[in-house]
Amino acid sequence: MTAKEKNMSDSIDDGKNHQGHDFDGIRELNNPAPNWIIFVFLLTYGFSLFYAIHYFGYPDNGNDQVSEYKQKVADFAMAQRKLKGGSTAVIVMTKEEILSAGTKLFTAKGCIACHGLKGEGNSIGPNLTDNFWINGCSQDSLVLIITEGKAQKGMTPFKTMMTQEQIKNVSIYILAGLVGSNPANAKPPQGVECKP
Repeated sequence: MTAKEKNMSDSIDDGKNHQGHDFDGIRELNNPAPNWIIFVFLLTYGFSLFYAIHYFGYPDNGNDQVSEYKQKVADFAMAQRKLKGGSTAVIVMTKEEILSAGTKLFTAKGCIACHGLKGEGNSIGPNLTDNFWINGCSQDSLVLIITEGKAQKGMTPFKTMMTQEQIKNVSIYILAGLVGSNPANAKPPQGVECKP
């Protein structure tokens, strides 16, 4: 080691940081980590400790994956029971409320794209304002065609886009609000005439 290197080494290490190891003139120094890195490490360690205890640390705390899965299955089963009539709560709507809900759904779900703004029909869908129907005359057949659709005629199935109650509201709106309204430039009749 030259004198210059020795002087530099002495200026870097005044003896306080020397660990006592010396190998070929290379000395091991004690260079502690900065305080902010130690703080970040302790913060990360504390969070991971909290997380591990909270989610895996003690059994049956309700936060582990198995408990969350069981809760979601129970919630789904409860929702299915309500859909199948297990719930005794019944919402009663007036005819005006049903027609209003049906009108909004008719517009919001895009029925106007194929059947026109007033149900008059267009080049895609049939006229919904006359007494001629392609897929049956009853409300049940109308509910069925809205629910299941008809791919060969371009009718979209709405069973995944609306609830059964909403589909029923739309069918009531068509039968009570559109049939017989005689809008301007309605499409010519199609299908079989349904007697009132």
